[in-house]
Amino acid sequence: MHQISLKDAFEGKDSRMISEKQRLLTFESWPFTTGPCVKEKMAKAGFYRCDERSDAVRCFCCFKELDQWSHNDEPWDEHIKHSKNCFFAQLQKEEQHLTVDEVKNVLIEREINRNAKLCENELNTVKSQPTNQLLKSLWD
Repeated sequence: MHQISLKDAFEGKDSRMISEKQRLLTFESWPFTTGPCVKEKMAKAGFYRCDERSDAVRCFCCFKELDQWSHNDEPWDEHIKHSKNCFFAQLQKEEQHLTVDEVKNVLIEREINRNAKLCENELNTVKSQPTNQLLKSLWD
């Protein structure tokens, strides 16, 4: 499995993760093989594994990252609990049950979320720069 960094996700390099089938492929060595937290349910709930060295997953739509999963965690419930505004999680529908309009709206929300995260990251970068460096960059 190829690791997909948050930077890759923000740059759209995770676009194949829109597909449940592609998300499922990222759970190659997922530690849970029974119970509600199995790889099939994780993929159905919109998650893909973003780091094979841990149980960290990311939603393809809202980009929320979750880790420290337990055997009894229910992926849809955890998704809603930690990302109440995720459009895909609010639908609580598997990919094959989505209407064309719902798919369109999921993709629109994904782009809105991606752009919001990009802006948030850029703002954090600017905020972390020393004031004199910021002022210098304005006048150069």
